[in-house]
Amino acid sequence: MPMNRSYLLAIGVMTGNSLDGVDAVLTRFDEDGTIQDLAAHSLASTAELAQNLRELRTAINGTHCDMPAAVAAFDARASATGTFEDVQGQYVTFVATAIKELIQIAKQDTRVSANYDLSDIDVIGFHGQTCAHFPPSIAKSSDPTVVYTCQVGDGQLLADLTGITVVYDFRSDDLMNGGEAAPLAPGHHQHLAALLRRRGQFPVAFCNAGNTGNFTVISVKEETGELCVLGWDVGPFNNYPDKLMQKELGQECDKDGQYGVRGQVNEHLLRKLFETAVVTNDGENFLLASPPKSSDPQWYRMIPELMGEVAVDGTILSFADRLRTAEYFAAYIYAHALTMIPQDVRVPSHYALCGGGWKNPVPREHFAGLLQGDQKNPVLREHQKPLQILQSRISGTDQSEKLPGKEVVVALSEDYGFDGTAMEARIFADAAVCRIKGEPFTKPSTTGARSDTVTGIIRFPAANEANATDALVKWMAKYKSRDLTVDRSDLCDGRWSRAVAGWHGRFWQQNSTVG
Repeated sequence: MPMNRSYLLAIGVMTGNSLDGVDAVLTRFDEDGTIQDLAAHSLASTAELAQNLRELRTAINGTHCDMPAAVAAFDARASATGTFEDVQGQYVTFVATAIKELIQIAKQDTRVSANYDLSDIDVIGFHGQTCAHFPPSIAKSSDPTVVYTCQVGDGQLLADLTGITVVYDFRSDDLMNGGEAAPLAPGHHQHLAALLRRRGQFPVAFCNAGNTGNFTVISVKEETGELCVLGWDVGPFNNYPDKLMQKELGQECDKDGQYGVRGQVNEHLLRKLFETAVVTNDGENFLLASPPKSSDPQWYRMIPELMGEVAVDGTILSFADRLRTAEYFAAYIYAHALTMIPQDVRVPSHYALCGGGWKNPVPREHFAGLLQGDQKNPVLREHQKPLQILQSRISGTDQSEKLPGKEVVVALSEDYGFDGTAMEARIFADAAVCRIKGEPFTKPSTTGARSDTVTGIIRFPAANEANATDALVKWMAKYKSRDLTVDRSDLCDGRWSRAVAGWHGRFWQQNSTVG
């Protein structure tokens, strides 16, 4: 493999809030902005690991992210199947196993192995497992002594287990710079949008659907043509349908919408969900909050009407109707969130759907119908005018005159040329490459940070830069990126993110190079 190559090979890995497994993708990133997936792999989590991580998440939130106290509480728990150190090692080893399996899959693909030396992969982008998130919008404060975020996962251990350089802890830098530390997807989506723009598919919105939904709009200002990147969390997506399926049918999800399609959307339950199901710790409706904003799955309430325990407009709804309404709600709040796009920003007519939630055709078809003005999709009275305005802005028409406008294209990201199931994992491969290039991955318009922010810290196998690939070392030298983020291993425990509770007093104030 040439040493002076114009690309890096990066692996991105992601474990989400559902704790059902890890997704991994191997991607080529060229200096000219070209992005090409070479292989992808998913590995299901064991029930034991998932339960241990749930208990760890409970311990961390129970101490408001005071990590020494959380570790002590976790180690003392009655249902102990291992200490924090055991579980953290189990988790990182699980991720390493998925990475090694991914590499083997790539080696077996002659189209990949014939063109790349897969023993010379440059970098892993490792998100870690989020266990607590308390950014300014949730804390209702920008006080750095109050906000925190916690992703568990030892980047050094992962580098040692795989023999590949790891970049991790992507959220801390943005939080320390006054941001939400979420969403991180817009940085990657902007790079994909640049490729789509060359094909004339622009402006574009990337709509990600997992347990939580979020989107990124890459567009331009109406008057100036200036590039504009916006993004924020929408709220729950798979959360409610999955929990209904698990509770009432013992199945993980409504695969292909086979149960939801049998029901009818109930407008009374839709209203109840919109008004009461996603409420912050301060009693505010997250769905009405102004962006940028990030949500917290702890706010997603399984209200009794949705569970079939309380009547809706005098009737206990059938399982099929409750499920269909929950699936419609996922699409509905997406459309509602898009009405918050500022008036001076051109609203996209292209929508790339990514993430496992869109595999279900029920919310997918409802979302397309809401954007296209299909009257079969019920709209709450107070949302009718904003949604009509959104539809007009999308198509470039005056709805009152019903003039023809641009076609609204709502399609899976595969139809745009990108593997949607690998999207979240690829975000962190991209974030790792950006860190190596010293390129900001978050910006004020998406996270509320004070300025564009370079994110992540670097760990070499055996803590020795000599173990990095020649290409990686040359890129870091070229971009002078080695020390662009604050990395104080003497003050921070590498088994979790830097910006856990107490980061300001322990870490930030003691680093005179950062304001």
